[in-house]
Amino acid sequence: MSMRVVAVILIGLLLGLPAGSSLHAQAPAGAPAGGAAPPPRLWAADLEKLVGPIALYPDDLIAIVLPAATTPMEVVKAQRFLEKLKKDPKLQPDKSMPAPVRNLLNYPEIIGMMSQDLDWTEKLGQAVVSQQKDVMAAVQTFRRKAQAAGNLPSNDKQTVVVEKEVIQIVPADPQVIYVPQYQPTVVVVQQPAPVVAYYPTPYPVYYYPYPPGAAFATGFFFGAATASVMHWGSASITYNVNYNEIQQNRANYASQAQAQRQEGATQRQT
Repeated sequence: MSMRVVAVILIGLLLGLPAGSSLHAQAPAGAPAGGAAPPPRLWAADLEKLVGPIALYPDDLIAIVLPAATTPMEVVKAQRFLEKLKKDPKLQPDKSMPAPVRNLLNYPEIIGMMSQDLDWTEKLGQAVVSQQKDVMAAVQTFRRKAQAAGNLPSNDKQTVVVEKEVIQIVPADPQVIYVPQYQPTVVVVQQPAPVVAYYPTPYPVYYYPYPPGAAFATGFFFGAATASVMHWGSASITYNVNYNEIQQNRANYASQAQAQRQEGATQRQT
């Protein structure tokens, strides 16, 4: 039975789960059930198409979207929680919710996208489980095409750093994240006008240690003491990274980006 069918059955049950119940015990997407054969491996072109909708997200977001996709039923549960949160702003997420999914609660558009297209979410999760290195390579391939088309610049919302052919995207402001909106098939082709927009509301980075009582435009914030970080060279994701380490990395990114901009300006003048 496909994960999509299971989702349809469970959606009506989520709000009625008894206290302490959780769907966290489910096997990650892509894990063979009952001795079933694993899903077929995807070719590079298929993976590039699969990651296209999220490839231009800041690294911070991709680091939680990819592991969250391996538990699609928890994503559905998160969507139901956000709907209930509108009626009860004091509601807190289930403590058993996987950390990546809980952190994504700060970005309701992403939860909504993943919940509404469970086929895509399940397929992405399966690829993360069985082909994580290939998935991360596909993200880099997509980013290189978007950059070559002139659609992946540094701006007031993000800093783009290229180091040893690896393209990293970090928030320009360490306190907030802007979620980009774009058509994957359009952004990799040179266009006469900008083709990347952003959701109007900037969201707080999910791990930032904001002062007690801080208010956000979203009306809620579920903070984490640590973050997940993409390691492109080793094709891995590190969890529970200390905030101070992230800040130091961001300072390095900003310095590298400034050096690259100066180098580009010098080349244009010569």
